[in-house]
Amino acid sequence: MDEEYDRSVEWEQAREELSFQLEDLRRKGAELFVDGCSALPEEAAAKAVQEDSPYMADYVFGDNGIIEQVRFDRVTCR
Repeated sequence: MDEEYDRSVEWEQAREELSFQLEDLRRKGAELFVDGCSALPEEAAAKAVQEDSPYMADYVFGDNGIIEQVRFDRVTCR
């Protein structure tokens, strides 16, 4: 039981950390997307940080080398 609780706490901490990082990027002007739709940092983190997550992040840089978009897209096997 304790191991399961510890794992749950670790996942929640990872989601919070990613959400914080994405919020920082958003404040700097980056747009966030999940499956092609605009998303809040908490939404993107919830999709991306889960066991066996089918989501992959793609960082889109502008001509100036600054991140303009972070896109989380579902990865499917073909």
